[in-house]
Amino acid sequence: MFKIIIIVLVCFLGLNTHAKAKLRVSKICTLPKIMYESSGLAYLKNFLITHNDGGNRSELYVLDEKGNHKKTIKVEGVKNYDWEDLALDKNQNLYIGDFGNNLNSRKNLQIHIIKKGFLNQSSVSPETIYFTYEDQKKFPPSKKQLKFDCEAFIVKNGRVFLFTKCRTKPFTGISKIYILPAKPGHFEAKLIGQFQLCNKGWMSCSVTSADYHEKSNTLAVLTYGRLYIIRNFRFNAFWKGDIKAYKIPKIKQREAICFKNAKSWFLTDEYRKEIKGGNLYQMTIKKK
Repeated sequence: MFKIIIIVLVCFLGLNTHAKAKLRVSKICTLPKIMYESSGLAYLKNFLITHNDGGNRSELYVLDEKGNHKKTIKVEGVKNYDWEDLALDKNQNLYIGDFGNNLNSRKNLQIHIIKKGFLNQSSVSPETIYFTYEDQKKFPPSKKQLKFDCEAFIVKNGRVFLFTKCRTKPFTGISKIYILPAKPGHFEAKLIGQFQLCNKGWMSCSVTSADYHEKSNTLAVLTYGRLYIIRNFRFNAFWKGDIKAYKIPKIKQREAICFKNAKSWFLTDEYRKEIKGGNLYQMTIKKK
């Protein structure tokens, strides 16, 4: 079988990292307590969809743009091992990324697919993608190879793209990019590339969420302290695009982002006693 693996390392700090404009971050509301660990976010038909992090109920929460809880949708037949992100495809099917893998030892990685029209339902029964990483041979690998945790993904042109979270010791900040078919089944995630948002520490450089805006062909990548916007890439070579980084005020446990439109985003952070959070925000870019 003919296989092409493109592994390109782009150090954003050395090229086009810092934007001249700044982010305007506006708090919309404090999230209802039931969503205290909001870890994924999607925007559909003027509604926001979110869920809690691993170990919580297998439920989706639907909010209006002001953060009011409109309904809860039960996801039947699956467990929330470590739900980390949400993605929508162009047909309005929803994907739940159950692939959190902090210790890099997990073997039951999966993505649940919920068919369009789910906003009108109180419960749904998903189909599932089961996958492994083609280059992971040990569970867990050595500390220098802790690159198989994932908290971010998108769906684009019938394919799932996974962006891993770096946990290497020493920390490198490298996020590996894998591709899967966006359909139920058992698959091996193929490595197509990688990028290095930065190498200054996990707060600014660890990928925690992503979203894709099809009309503008723009990728948004979130870390705890920064928003990275990637444009002008061809095909699926995200690492070859124009990259700009925007600092987000105050470090929080930010693990969920989605586009509202080409120039603004919704964001949530998880509640933690030490750093607070547990809020819904809107972000826009303002010029100096």
